[in-house]
Amino acid sequence: MSITLAEKVPTSTLDPYTDQALLNPSPLYRELREIGPVVWLEKYGMFALTRYDVVVKALRDWEAFPSSFGVMMNDDMNQILRGNTLCSDGDAHHRLRRVVIRPITPAALTSLREEVEREAEAVVDRLCGKGQFCATRELATHLPVTIVSSAIGLPEEGRERMMEWSIGLFNCIGPMNDRARNAKPVLSEMMHYARTHAVPGKLKPGRATGRRRSARGLPVRSEPEVLVMEVLSSPRPPER
Repeated sequence: MSITLAEKVPTSTLDPYTDQALLNPSPLYRELREIGPVVWLEKYGMFALTRYDVVVKALRDWEAFPSSFGVMMNDDMNQILRGNTLCSDGDAHHRLRRVVIRPITPAALTSLREEVEREAEAVVDRLCGKGQFCATRELATHLPVTIVSSAIGLPEEGRERMMEWSIGLFNCIGPMNDRARNAKPVLSEMMHYARTHAVPGKLKPGRATGRRRSARGLPVRSEPEVLVMEVLSSPRPPER
């Protein structure tokens, strides 16, 4: 079926996953948009939706364009992430969303206000004392990782690796190229952490409870394990 459809749309040999394209994607995206709203990528045997209106239409029509079979560009990752929020549809998606947003609703975040202010003051004082620091790695990522980890109830151990795990995860969701293969050990480390630390017995009291969810259409994982996977798969670009 896809071959028949591919014959009806423009094709391209452009590769949006080269190092050059990832570092400066705008020229390539512009070229794809000029080719057409739907373009068959010959290298990957996949369609690229290049314009806003067709992307929105596809995202809003989950029955015609389901995510439950996977939204990654390789089968390995589609199997690993099957059942999380990105790879779910309909009622199952909404149930997962309720689990994910529970610790970060406005009411939940209000209760964390003092903790956020305390952490913010501490990190500013520490970094100002250094005189020179990386704004991305040492400042911008500190509060999200610290506060969300605390809200979930994760132990201190492993938090220092979360940004590396996030980078590794996103390097694995494209085609199975050298970038993805090189990131697999980091991904395995992340999965091990989620399965061994985001579990009842290792969570801090008073935070996420780690209750098992109903088997009606949902994977049997602890809520914190689901939350760890969701936090780490928050949008960020792949890295070289």
